[in-house]
Amino acid sequence: MQQFEFHDPTTRTTWQLKTPGIEELILNEDKITGRKTLLQRWQPKAATPSSAPVVHDFIEEVYILEGDLTDRTLRQTFYKGMYAYREPGMEHGPWFSEGGCLMFVICGGVE
Repeated sequence: MQQFEFHDPTTRTTWQLKTPGIEELILNEDKITGRKTLLQRWQPKAATPSSAPVVHDFIEEVYILEGDLTDRTLRQTFYKGMYAYREPGMEHGPWFSEGGCLMFVICGGVE
């Protein structure tokens, strides 16, 4: 990971479309370990493309800064201020956002 003092990250990088309605802004990344810190922005009515739950082989932390996010399997909606910590192998999703959301995400790398 690179060391950065406070700055506007959009001067170094841009929002990247991951899937229709879902974008990511990488804040910092270690390409060797795969660790990333990012913002993820969902437009209203955005959904993950797969109807199956997701499983990662890395730790993932998510904090909802704005909006809502619904886990379709659990049929539970999460809101601004809610936090998730996922160990490798934890099933989660698929996801849908009724009103859109903005999330701070830390993922990947080696524990």
